[in-house]
Amino acid sequence: MKLSQGVAFAWVVLCCCFAQLEAYRILCIYPSSGRSHVLVGQALLKGLAARGHDVTMVSPFKLSKPVPNYREIVVQKVDLGQMTRDFLQKNTGNSLGGIVHLFQTQFRTAEMAMEDAQVQALKDEHFDLVIVGYFVADFVLGFGPHFNAPTVVLFSAGLTKMTADFVGNPRAVATVPAIMIGGRGAMDFAGRVKNFLFAGVENVITAVSDYVQTSYYEQFFPPGRYPSYADVRRNVSLVLLNTHFSQATPRPYLANVVEVGGLQIKAKPDPLPEDIREWLDGAGEHGVVYFCLGSNLKSADLPQAKLDAILKTFAQLKQRVLWKWESDHIPNAPPNVLSKAWLPQDDVLAHPNVKLFISHGGLGGMAEAKYHGVPVLGIPIFAEQHQNIQSMIDDGVAMQVDYKQLDERTFSRAVNIMVREHRFAERAKAISELYRDRPQSAMDLACYWVEYVARHRGAPQLHYPGADMNFFQHESLDVIAFLVAILYVVFKVFKLLLRFAYRKVFKSSRKTKVQ
Repeated sequence: MKLSQGVAFAWVVLCCCFAQLEAYRILCIYPSSGRSHVLVGQALLKGLAARGHDVTMVSPFKLSKPVPNYREIVVQKVDLGQMTRDFLQKNTGNSLGGIVHLFQTQFRTAEMAMEDAQVQALKDEHFDLVIVGYFVADFVLGFGPHFNAPTVVLFSAGLTKMTADFVGNPRAVATVPAIMIGGRGAMDFAGRVKNFLFAGVENVITAVSDYVQTSYYEQFFPPGRYPSYADVRRNVSLVLLNTHFSQATPRPYLANVVEVGGLQIKAKPDPLPEDIREWLDGAGEHGVVYFCLGSNLKSADLPQAKLDAILKTFAQLKQRVLWKWESDHIPNAPPNVLSKAWLPQDDVLAHPNVKLFISHGGLGGMAEAKYHGVPVLGIPIFAEQHQNIQSMIDDGVAMQVDYKQLDERTFSRAVNIMVREHRFAERAKAISELYRDRPQSAMDLACYWVEYVARHRGAPQLHYPGADMNFFQHESLDVIAFLVAILYVVFKVFKLLLRFAYRKVFKSSRKTKVQ
């Protein structure tokens, strides 16, 4: 008996020691003004913390409640309120000026994070791995070489030119539509031309971004003490993408590019606040319509005419409405509408009485709708939201209302079709099964690869040689030029030999005739 107790005690001690050896100190810096982007990073760090790792999160957003092993440093951000207000009131989404302004705000947000005294103090600590939450600004990648630690990039969307460059992943321009173009399946000739031209635009944007960010990088990570910005971007060990192959056209990925779509979705929903739970539970057979324009766009910024059209439509519904509304209350809201400044979206969509999700089409919300099997009425405003909604339409689980054309007639027609026709709900259930059918959860997959990179000190065995090549080498243009030069030389030599032979024969013939 004593022997067995001693063996058991030794086993427990051994397990504890092993667990201690496998626990890593992980720093994540996510300098984004978008709460929905940071939410993905927070979910990953909570998952890592639950596995015993000591994690530190630097971002502009604080968790709603403390988590063991999870330290937060909340930094300042550039407020996007005026820009998103213009998106809704002036229809300026995806304009060139809007894109330039977005880049400028995110560079400044990252700069403010780097200037923060608490962030600077982190340089005196030790970390085993650095996670960079990527949204436009990536000059914070210098933390990796500072700690001599491998770097992981987490992106809240799918593969782009900028994220592909981190590890040299092929872009497959001829076969896979870019995020901002969208679509599924094989592209026709016109589609390939459009995709090719957009790839050129991406190249220009990336070149300009790299040029601008080099000065930011050198400001905080001086040359001589740190590798160059270009070298740091090519030394990323792993890229995690918050997407899933069922959401877009399948594409080739390197071993160190991993899709973890739905990372923010909890396997078991958290309990809802009491008033929200009662509102959803009491909806009866007609159910609830959930309305949310995301974390950046604010429903309170809707033009009065469009707000009136939406309210009049909701007043005529048999369904209850749960609306994310950022100010105190909705003016003239009908009695079947409950508004809240903040809503736990994943937990709301998990409720069985939610029958329709009216959304701007953010990628995170679309993933949650797919996972929980909720049909979507899309009102895309900017960025890749149009393509996200179109993907849901292609799946047969969504309809779209053009924001510019939104009035009582167009909005009411779309809402009534979606709540009355069962085909959307039936198709949503089938898509949910497809989206959930995985060998392991997105969280388990993401945590495994983060731990793998930490365990193998950057996992150099995953490094793709193409990441170190320039454009001419990667496209074999130098090889083609060499072969063309060789052929040219061979052709010239052959031509000279023919001319020489011709002259010899011709001269010999003339001598014979003379004789």
